This record gives sequence, structure tokens and C-alpha cells, in this order.
Amino acid sequence: MYAKVKNGQVVFVPTSGILQDGRSVSNYHLLPESVLLSEGWLPLELNQPEYNPETQELRLTGYTVEADKVTANYEAVKKSTTIDQRVYLLQDALDFVLMYY
Repeated sequence: MYAKVKNGQVVFVPTSGILQDGRSVSNYHLLPESVLLSEGWLPLELNQPEYNPETQELRLTGYTVEADKVTANYEAVKKSTTIDQRVYLLQDALDFVLMYY
């Protein structure tokens, strides 16, 4: 993977794009490294902690831009509940209240 950097900030992580000569390219990130580097892209590394995918998800916290690469930094956070899970929990709570009142 590669990232486009301008003024020290990541501005785009592509899967398709337009080359400087105006040609459109699908799977931009799969072009030869020499082409990507000449277009101003830097290799992108992922810095992901270990996590439990059943209870946690990864959240992007930012990028570290160096002269020769970009690192995408992630943190593991508790998964948010879905609407269906919330409805189930609320129905469960309502059933409990109705049973005792």
C-alpha cells in the first residue's frame, strides 16, 4: 500500500487514481514501486496492536510521516453495539421491568 503526502500530511490512500500524464489507473496501489515513487507516493505500513476481533475493533489514530515511508497507527477499542443489539438489550430490559411491575 502507498500514501500520497503533501506538506508532511497524508492526503490520500488510493486504490485507483490518475497519473501525472493524465491516464486513469485502477488498482493504483499495485503499480510498480518505481512508478509510485516517481508520482510522489510513499510506502504505507500498518501499525496495528493485537486485539480481540470479537470484542474490539481497530481505530485509526493518525499517520507518522517519514522521509521514506508513512505509518498508519491504530488503537484497539471496544466494539460499539449495533442497532439490533441495542434493540435486543432494550427489549430485554423492558421485559424485565414489565415482569416485576
